[in-house]
Amino acid sequence: MKLHQLLFHLPKSMFGQMVILTLIFLGAFVYYVAIVPLMEVPDGSDDPIATTVGLITNEMRQYLNDMKNDPNSTEKISKYPAIAEVLANNPDFTYYLRQNNQVYSNTESSFYRTQLQLEQLHQMLLQQKNLNVCTYASYESSLEQEQKQVSVIYSFCGDANYYMEFSGITKPVQPKLYDLTDYYERWFWSNSRTSLYAAGGVFVIAILILLLNMRAIRRLVKLANSFDPKHLERQLPETGLSKEVLPLVRAVNQMIAKVDDTQKKHNFFLSTAAHEMRTPLTILRTRLESLDDGVIKDKLINDVRRLVSLVNQLLKLMRVGGPKELVAQIDVVDCCKKVIADRAPYAIDLDCSLSFDTEVTKYLIKGDADLLEVALANLIDNAISFTPKQGEVQVALSASGALTITDQGPGIHPQLLESLFEPFAKFPPNRNGHGLGLAIVKAVSQLHGAEVTAHNAETGGACFTMQFGQAS
Repeated sequence: MKLHQLLFHLPKSMFGQMVILTLIFLGAFVYYVAIVPLMEVPDGSDDPIATTVGLITNEMRQYLNDMKNDPNSTEKISKYPAIAEVLANNPDFTYYLRQNNQVYSNTESSFYRTQLQLEQLHQMLLQQKNLNVCTYASYESSLEQEQKQVSVIYSFCGDANYYMEFSGITKPVQPKLYDLTDYYERWFWSNSRTSLYAAGGVFVIAILILLLNMRAIRRLVKLANSFDPKHLERQLPETGLSKEVLPLVRAVNQMIAKVDDTQKKHNFFLSTAAHEMRTPLTILRTRLESLDDGVIKDKLINDVRRLVSLVNQLLKLMRVGGPKELVAQIDVVDCCKKVIADRAPYAIDLDCSLSFDTEVTKYLIKGDADLLEVALANLIDNAISFTPKQGEVQVALSASGALTITDQGPGIHPQLLESLFEPFAKFPPNRNGHGLGLAIVKAVSQLHGAEVTAHNAETGGACFTMQFGQAS
């Protein structure tokens, strides 16, 4: 399937809809988690000292967060690139970090924690156990006489309690050290991996649920394709299905039951009507034969014969379409020989010949010999009726089970091939007969698991093929 066709059909499937929604979710997630923070990364055009202070602040927050998640970690603060560069290039750089009762520092005391009375504030907040408040304080000052920056940050909110103080930055971090790879490793991955794991887990679970439902739907489709349209006693199973699919399956089963009931009534009507017509037609023919000979008598008798023939064909069609289990083994070669022997006088009367060519001596299948002979007789009679005088009807059976009947008539118009086997289809329309012969052939073929097709032979005549299954 081409790409544009795939994109067109994607929104029509449940899997495609889930993929589209997932892509939208991932796009929004990447934008807010990765692109927006990336836009806030300093590009070096701002004050280098202020930019450095921002980098140090972010990395110290990250360090405190890492130590909170893993209190036993031996990771050093110098592992963070901006802090490591500031420590290397600023000998007076000092920092004092305190998180809960843990202190991380390269100096002995905190000058501004006491001077700004943040210690008193912290103790007061700790005493207010029932007070759910969040407090954040920051202080920045530039000591011009020493040309260094002082930064103080205090946070008290739930379990996020920390104090941060650092000073002594005289040489800023060089812009070339703003490495996006390191940025994502430090910030994006550390802060977003939990969300990524959760999103990935939800996506995998959704895929598994969808696959399980698709498997159940495929099983239903396979079972529905195996149904015989003429025998609709079976129904689709209603167990082991999701609540979303179950109403559809129940609606299909109700439709199958209605179609089966309608089909049974239809078959019962045709069968009953055909049976009921045989008796009055027989009585009518007997009474007509008792009349004096004449042209009108002969026409009436011929009309009655045609009606009797129509009734007999309808009964044959009902017999083929009725419930029937084929268990007996029959020989297709014997059936062909018997039908050809029976139809030979009819062919001689029309001044044409019959030939039979077989590649096997026997071809055994499970079936009904009488019905198969009726179908073969209809095909051969049809071929004889279209074959001109002194022509030949060829019957051939291949080793693969392909039975072909070829005539030397005018052939079949291509537009008529699809409707050739429909009941009451006659070509040409003014042709004698009722148009049920080929319909009976198709029904018998389906009953025996064979496929019947028609096409024009290379010699110009029509060729009908019954392809049987593997010989038993």
